[in-house]
Amino acid sequence: MEIDHLLTATRSARRTLDLDSPVDLDEIRDCLRIALHAANGSNQQNWRWLVIVDDTLRGAIAELYRSAYLKKVGGQMVASFIPAGSAEGRLMSSTEWLVENLANVPALVIPCYEPTYPRSDGDESFYMATLYGSIFPAVWNFQLALHTRGYGTCITTLHLDHEQQVRELLGIPDSFVQGCLLPVGRLRAGHTFSSGPRRDVNEVVRINGWDGQ
Repeated sequence: MEIDHLLTATRSARRTLDLDSPVDLDEIRDCLRIALHAANGSNQQNWRWLVIVDDTLRGAIAELYRSAYLKKVGGQMVASFIPAGSAEGRLMSSTEWLVENLANVPALVIPCYEPTYPRSDGDESFYMATLYGSIFPAVWNFQLALHTRGYGTCITTLHLDHEQQVRELLGIPDSFVQGCLLPVGRLRAGHTFSSGPRRDVNEVVRINGWDGQ
């Protein structure tokens, strides 16, 4: 795949996931091998990647995910109340499709990282940036690698509303932080991604300060 296309057309996959096509764990493992080449704090590589394919575990995580979503939107699905053709309507329809179908996605991947930097007063920005800066470059590597092999995924975080339950369910040690949840499946046959709409670079880039041109 041409590099610029890969970087601009690797998009969140929800409805485009094929729920009936099994994943190849060797291919997932190979994508994770590529993920591990990402930069991380002091090159400590304190990762653990949980790949959940067991039906019962996926079902339990999906129930927690659904509960968290309904709590945030007031107890009921909302996509049907939003104009279907609007950008918000398409997004919410895709989001709620995943809420309803997460248990059927063939694999759920949770990247975990163990922070080891000592804490000090007032270091919250440094600490959090270093922690998540050690997770998400590898997540992005993983997404890119998946795309080249005909798989898709998206970054989700709703399960973290029930972080402790997920921790206990999967036996995650207390010293590890869960970065996100990635539902992984093959893309539906014939589906290809194109670049998504983005703001013009001149609108968001400033030189030598907030008000620079």
